Formats: sequence, structure tokens, C-alpha cells
Amino acid sequence: MILYPMKDLLVKAYKNNYAVPAFNVCNLENIQSVLKVANEKRSPVIIQAHFLEVYYAGAKTLVDMVRDVGADMDLEVAVHLDHGESIENVMRSIQGGFTSVMYDGSPLPLEENIANTRKVVEFAHAAGVTVEGEIGTIGQTTEMGEKIENAYLADAGSAERLANETGIDCLAVAIGNAHGFYRESPQLDFNRLEEITEKVSIPLVLHGGTGIPGDQIQQAVKMGIAKINFSTALRSAFINGIKSHLAEKPDDLGLMDIMATGSRAMEGALANSIELCMSGNRL
Repeated sequence: MILYPMKDLLVKAYKNNYAVPAFNVCNLENIQSVLKVANEKRSPVIIQAHFLEVYYAGAKTLVDMVRDVGADMDLEVAVHLDHGESIENVMRSIQGGFTSVMYDGSPLPLEENIANTRKVVEFAHAAGVTVEGEIGTIGQTTEMGEKIENAYLADAGSAERLANETGIDCLAVAIGNAHGFYRESPQLDFNRLEEITEKVSIPLVLHGGTGIPGDQIQQAVKMGIAKINFSTALRSAFINGIKSHLAEKPDDLGLMDIMATGSRAMEGALANSIELCMSGNRL
């Protein structure tokens, strides 16, 4: 297995009308499940961690686990920082061996987002690391459920400026998608996406993949979305698997067996996400 700069995976997907699924992880079991299913489905994959997950597991530890688990697999994998909110988050991940980082300056005024993202691009590219930026806020809350103040959707003009004035490799756009479970059936703003794609020529990223109807996901892919993030569906499946096991065997102290039930439950969500992205059999 080779760890690639994420840009390499996305450019290929962008040209061939599929998306690379990006899965959030924080422990060994999550990594084992992602790589197992990606290998079975012959799909390129992005293993990513929110900056709080990076602090929890350790940047180098996460990368080392990915390398070790996938050592005998013929896969194309990138390891990505999701929603880095500071230069320190980004630097910690690059030093740990991540091949891609996201700097999320979307809550900031546009000029400040551009200035900070440009700085990240300068030192990340010097290290051969891909950079993802963001314009617009993804729903009303962060991935960790914290309320976002002054939430707003992406606009084409701002997207064009962020892409052109920073040199980012891919751009996350807010077009009606959100983190977590959707309270109502989501409706992506395809007119907004079309306006953005007319002005931005780099691969686009869709966060909040959990719960978006499959036809909308695949329409977005046809319009330029080359990376789709999945987290909530995976965590929910993993936790529910463990709950079911403990309900049947409340006195079980076999930690490996308990965690394995969560992993097996998570594999179905992973396989479904790969199918939605149309990334199977692309290796």
C-alpha cells in the first residue's frame, strides 16, 4: 500500500466522474474496517481525522497504524486532517506524516480566510502535502456538534477568490449539506453548485455525506464533487453494534470481541458509502 497526496486521488476521480470516499477514524478498529472494505471493493480511500481525533490518537500513531494495517494491501490511500482550525493543527498533522490537510477558515471573514489558507498552502506544498479549503459553513453545527455562529452557504464569487488566491488543491463547499443526522430530508442546491463549478476548476468536496439521498450524491459527483466525507453513519453503526452485543452479553469482558462487533457493523456503512461514491473497482 502507498500513501498518496490526496490531490493525486482526487484529480483522477474528478476526471473520471466518481468521488473518493473520506472516512473519519480515531482508533485501530476504525482503520482496520476502512481498509478491509476498501480492499474488498477495490476503492481508493481517504482516511481522515478531525483535529480533536488527531489529538486523541496522535498524528504519527494514526499514520503508523494505517501503514501497518494496510502493509500487504494493494490500495491507494491518503491520510487527511479534517477541519483543522489553526496553523498548529495543520503543522501537527504534517509532522506526523499526514499526506493532506484541511484548513477550515470558513467562520472567518473572507479576506482572513484567504490570508490564513495561503500560509497553509505555502508550507504544506513545500512538504508535498495536499490542501483543502472551505467556503461557506457546513450546516448549523460543527462535526462535533458545536453551534456555528453566522452560518452561511457558499457563493461562487467567494469560492473563486479562495481557490485562485490561495492555490488550494480542492475546495469544500456549503450547498445545503450539513454535519450529523439531517432532521429533514436534505436538498442540495445544484444551481449554486453549478455556479461554483463555472468559476472554480479544482475538485470540489462535499461534507456531511450521511443521509444525503443517493441520487443527489451522484448528481453532485457528475457536477464536480470528487471527495465525499462520511463520519456520522460510521460512528452510529459502530456504536449500535457494540450496544447490541452488550445487550445480549452484558457481562462480557472480552474487549476485542466487543470492539469487533462494532467493526463488523461499521463495514456495511462503509460499503454503502463506496457504492454511493461510485468508487468501487477503480484500482
